Amino acid sequence: MPHQESLTIIDQIKPGQIEALKELLGTLAGHRDTWEVIPFKALSNVHFARILVLDEAKARSSDRPSSRRAHLEARVVPSRLVMLTDIDAPLDAHLRDLATTCGEGMDRVFGHCQGFPAPGARTADSRMAYLRRHAVPSRVSYVNRLGRSVQQIRQEAELRRAIDGHLDTRDFSGKSPMEVRAAIQEFVRSQPALHWATSPAEPPALSWRIKEALHKTLPAAAAVLLGPIILVLLPIWLILLRRHEKSDVPDDVPARAEALRMYRADEDFGGQNQILAIGFFKPGMFRAITANAILGLADYAVRHIYNRGTLSGLNTIHFARWVPLDDNTRMFFSSNYDGSLESYMNDFIDKAAWGLNAIFSNGDGFPRTAYLFCGGITDEQAYKRFLPTRQVQSRVWYSAYKGLSTKNIANNAEIRAGLFARLDADQTEAWLRRFGAGNQLPTPGLVARFLNRIRWDRICHGSS
Repeated sequence: MPHQESLTIIDQIKPGQIEALKELLGTLAGHRDTWEVIPFKALSNVHFARILVLDEAKARSSDRPSSRRAHLEARVVPSRLVMLTDIDAPLDAHLRDLATTCGEGMDRVFGHCQGFPAPGARTADSRMAYLRRHAVPSRVSYVNRLGRSVQQIRQEAELRRAIDGHLDTRDFSGKSPMEVRAAIQEFVRSQPALHWATSPAEPPALSWRIKEALHKTLPAAAAVLLGPIILVLLPIWLILLRRHEKSDVPDDVPARAEALRMYRADEDFGGQNQILAIGFFKPGMFRAITANAILGLADYAVRHIYNRGTLSGLNTIHFARWVPLDDNTRMFFSSNYDGSLESYMNDFIDKAAWGLNAIFSNGDGFPRTAYLFCGGITDEQAYKRFLPTRQVQSRVWYSAYKGLSTKNIANNAEIRAGLFARLDADQTEAWLRRFGAGNQLPTPGLVARFLNRIRWDRICHGSS
């Protein structure tokens, strides 16, 4: 199976074109699943996709004055068009699909942008060249489970439905768990359309796994070697951090009521939702160094620690990414998740406040933190007031499997994995419970379990 990658395309919108572009894109509430100008559903390797417009970025009245902020205020960041896709590798195949299968739609949408080829020069090759020029790398990309392709997710959901249907037509009263499982195996073998399920899912390519193993090992080794230097510098960094935190000015101006209504109108069309928020980094070299270091740690963590279906205790996120832009003066966060926004925010507050604080406290207006990890979003009212002020409306959003939650997907994968595996009696009973209420999620790794057990409420008590 392939690994997963993220693609972010950003380009400046031509003067006078923004309203026509917004009309073409429409809104999620206006078209839901009927927008097919760019036919993402025709691309078999796309998990999620979205298109949005970033309006001109203007300074907020709550911004803290500084020479760097004054520079940012002096230049208004122009309107941008953004397209995000979460895909199965290889990326080049996806770019080719966008340039060919979606070529006409790409022309209609990105023809409003300054860098897109002129009408007479629009070919598959020129579109691909454009996409490569305007691709912006993610600083951090989170995937609920690497190596689980769109095809695998869909097939395993079909397997679950087929077995459920078979179980509903049979009476297994008096049968042992082993006998029930044997009957399921016989049924699957008898279905030509399910022949693929007789073999386990293939892992990602060996070359990619070797690269990931090196990425896991080399930074860890470097951290051990640099440990003494880090320990010497840590007290100095903490002193500087507290000086900056005490001078931070949180943004306590709420979002406009009409903006809140607009965001809420685009939510809850199914079990999945999406969000994108953007903001400026806080000014100064110290914040730039801190933010870069934290994002580096976050990238390592999502690839090697939180890589079994949970992110710091949260198990509802399918894909997420953090993308710096505009010469690292701004960053946006994008997420595709299960459930409502309210439950999503509550999960972050209850389970992952320390991680969210570490990353987003380097952004202007964020609720004041203490020692990077404490405070911040634990002030629930301040956080829920702040987030909509940085939120951006997604105008087009596509999911390849809107009816499936991360829990459904993980459970279906375990059903397929255990179907013909060697299981003892207890394991067979646990496997059969996956067809009912026993949808156990994968167990996080050792380091993730350790981090999840840390009582940040006790550590942070009195830290402000």
